Amino acid sequence: MLEARIASPRGSLYFAAEATPYDLETLQLYVRDLAPPETSAGTLSLEVKVDDGDPAAPVIASWLAEIAATGVQVARTHRALAR
Repeated sequence: MLEARIASPRGSLYFAAEATPYDLETLQLYVRDLAPPETSAGTLSLEVKVDDGDPAAPVIASWLAEIAATGVQVARTHRALAR
C-alpha cells in the first residue's frame, strides 16, 4: 500500500492505492496533470508513504528517483505494515 500527497500551485491531491504498476502509472499521470506550466512560478511536491515490508518498495524507490529527476520535489517516508 502506498499513500501520496501532491501539492502544486494548480491544486492538491491525496492518493491511496496498492503499489501496482497500474497505480504508479496513474499517480504519475496525476503528477503530470498538476505540474505547473514551465512559465509559472512554483513547484510541485510529492510526499509518498510506503509500507516498509511491501514487496514493491524497491520499484517505488526507483520510480520516485525518476520522478525527482524531472524536477519534482519528492519526500518518501516509511511506515510499518498495518497488522
